[in-house]
Amino acid sequence: MSIPSIYEVLGNATEIYILFCLVNEVYHISVVITIIKVRKGGVNVYEKFAELLDKFNKTAYQVSKDTGIAQSVLSDWKRGISTPKTPKLKILADYFGVSIEYFLE
Repeated sequence: MSIPSIYEVLGNATEIYILFCLVNEVYHISVVITIIKVRKGGVNVYEKFAELLDKFNKTAYQVSKDTGIAQSVLSDWKRGISTPKTPKLKILADYFGVSIEYFLE
């Protein structure tokens, strides 16, 4: 059994390009919404992060080592010194298998 090429699955190059543009646009819209919600405040991202730590039986140290996000950054979020930037939220969302929006609910 051979694996079909992307052209066989999706069609011609124009259709693939349009699909890529749509996916890319949705991602960017999600990023903008995330930035707006974080800047408005009222969202304690660290609380959601702490819930995930408990759920997955992880420590902040383990997550720091696994993701490359410095422990000092996580500590600053916890103490309210700084707010997470979208790229770091994306890393955590991917690590825990949740959406970025999870941190903003």
